[in-house]
Amino acid sequence: MENYLFVYGSLMKDFFNYKYIKNKVLERKYARTKGKLFHQVDKGYPAMIDGEDYIYGELLKFNDWDNVIKSLDRLENYYGEENPQNEYNRVIVDVEILEEGCVVKAFVYKVNLKDEDKFIEKNIYIKSGNWKEFMEKKVLSNW
Repeated sequence: MENYLFVYGSLMKDFFNYKYIKNKVLERKYARTKGKLFHQVDKGYPAMIDGEDYIYGELLKFNDWDNVIKSLDRLENYYGEENPQNEYNRVIVDVEILEEGCVVKAFVYKVNLKDEDKFIEKNIYIKSGNWKEFMEKKVLSNW
């Protein structure tokens, strides 16, 4: 399997965490995967959980996978598989590359849910599945 990472939030181009990876990206393609997307009000960035909506973002390939993924694991507070202290879990999902219509396997960071009902209640559900669009509307409305 090629090593791809699907990003849907602050790691996308032009967002605040892209600076950590911008010189390491070999390929960037618009893509989508299945899940449910939320804006975390208290944190200012998104999180995805399992679901059947489409979540839109970017599929990235890096020039130094091992070092990049170690850095991103730290950024995303991922300490290892099934670690209860993880803020996000890094899992493999099917991702559709929009321009090509093909599906590839990719890693993605999904929020580590402690209490799904509480998570859903305190965060904003993004029905469109597009955090970039959500943030642009938020800025325009001075929310």
